[in-house]
Amino acid sequence: MEKSETTPCALPEPPFASCRKCGAKTRRGTPCQAPAMKNGRCRMHGGKSPGAPKGNRNAWKHGMYGREAKALKQFSRMALSHSCNSSHIVNSA
Repeated sequence: MEKSETTPCALPEPPFASCRKCGAKTRRGTPCQAPAMKNGRCRMHGGKSPGAPKGNRNAWKHGMYGREAKALKQFSRMALSHSCNSSHIVNSA
């Protein structure tokens, strides 16, 4: 059997070698080589999260700060202050 001439086997290209890189400046001062996500940064430099949700949706959880709740609180305060003032006048007479 003859030995055929072989060339060194080239390793397959790493899975993320051809994709876009993050490019954020690392602590070493070199650009980050991790694969970038849709927004252009990797998961370590802000790629996972697009940020806080738009608008104040935290106030919707319990309804204590909605328009109706504020109006009800204002009405209750006004009614309570009027009832306190009128009871003081009735008691003193």
